[in-house]
Formats: sequence, structure tokens, C-alpha cells
Amino acid sequence: MARMAPSRALLLAVTVSLTTLISACGGAKPAPVAVAPPPPPVPVAPPRMPTPPSNAVTAMAIPGLRADGLRDTPMRDIDDNEKLWYFRAAFNVAALNCQNAEHFRIADDYNQFLKTHKRELDRINRTVEEKYRKRYGTGYARIRDTENTQVYNFFAFPPVKSDFCNAALILGQEAVALPSKDLVAFSVRALPTLEGVFDRFYASYESYQSDLQKWIALYGSPEMRAAQAAQMGQAQPAIQPALNTAPGATTPASNPPVLPTILPSSGD
Repeated sequence: MARMAPSRALLLAVTVSLTTLISACGGAKPAPVAVAPPPPPVPVAPPRMPTPPSNAVTAMAIPGLRADGLRDTPMRDIDDNEKLWYFRAAFNVAALNCQNAEHFRIADDYNQFLKTHKRELDRINRTVEEKYRKRYGTGYARIRDTENTQVYNFFAFPPVKSDFCNAALILGQEAVALPSKDLVAFSVRALPTLEGVFDRFYASYESYQSDLQKWIALYGSPEMRAAQAAQMGQAQPAIQPALNTAPGATTPASNPPVLPTILPSSGD
């Protein structure tokens, strides 16, 4: 028994030492770890504000779509004879407005068109004239003149001038070469081709309007939102609205173009 005493004493000492060590470790507080602050957000510049296609004005009312899917323009609800007369108006506008070198021949083609098809154009003019006389009575001339002005304004729409002139250049050459008896049938298909130039612009402008509204909602200031709302409320129509042309209706004074017009030759 006496020989075991030192061992017990040693065991006791080790136990006390371990207890002291464990107590010391358990009671110590960990050193604080420094956490770096997050970097400041990198400013992101907003994308450029959408701009109108073809250098058009920033606020414009364009013809809406009708139930039949067609734009509500002066080209609607006209008969085949009127389509020839409206094509003739488009050709006249192109001859006057398309002044780039590649379009110079349009004026000469238009003059030739009038000469080659004079008899047929006169017949169509009398037919359309009689239709207006029957529909509107004694005031038919003023109504027809006003509608002719609307048609001219439609085709003279500046944002589509380049594409319109390109289309008129091709169609004009075809019209000159046709037999007069085929002019009406030609106009029935040619007029939608010209209208397609305008329809594509209208669709592009609608996309611009949608993109602009999204941009303003995301990036615009309150002042910009208010200004845009006011601007859209004052939008000007792209074409003249249809007038009340019921018999006896009063129409505003205008200076309609005289049809047909022989243009001076652009030279050889």
C-alpha cells in the first residue's frame, strides 16, 4: 500500500493540471475578426433613351388598326377606280418630292404616264366625279377637293420619303409601260405596295413608343414622366383625320392640288 501512494499522488496532480488547463481554455474569449465593409455599388449608366425612327417627331398619333387589321387611313373603303386615282396622286407626289439623283426619272415617268394614259385617266376622273356628285349633291366638289388634299398629305409624309420614293420609282416605270386597259387592275395591287411603306413605319413607331414608356418607367425622373405624359396628350396626328363629309356638311377651306399636273421635264 505504501508503494501505491506516489502513483495516486501523481495521478491527482495530473488530474488537477488537466482541469486547470481545460478551465483556462473554456474561459478564454476568441479574438475579434475584422470584417471588411462591402464595396460601394458601381454606378450603372442607364441605356440611351429610345428615339423615334426615321427622325420622326417624339410625339405623334399614328393611324390605328381597324377591325379588319388595316390602318385607318384615306386608303380605306374606296373602289377600284378611286384606287387608280389615288395611285395617280401618289405618283404625282413622288414626281414633286423625290429629288435625289437616283429618283430623277420619276418626274419624266410621271409626265409620260399622264400622256400615255390620258384617255383612261380622264374616264376614271369622270367616273369618280359622278360618284361624288351622286353621294354628296351640290357640295361634292369641295368634299372631293378636301379628300384629295388628305391623300396628298398622306403620301407626302416626311419620315418615309426615302422608302416611298424607292417604291414609286419601280411602280412608276411599270405603270408607264402598261396598256391603259390594265391600269385599274395594276393600281389595285400597286396601292397596297405603297401603303406597305407607311405600315412598316407605323409599326416601328409603335415599338418606339412602347420602348420609350418602359425606359421612362425605369430611368425617368418624376419631371420626365410628367412631361412625357403631357407631351403624349398633345400628340399631333400623322395624317389629317377624316372629315364629316355627309351631304350638306361644312368643310374647311383648303387649297387642294389641281389634278392632273404636267410637270416640267427634268432634262435628258
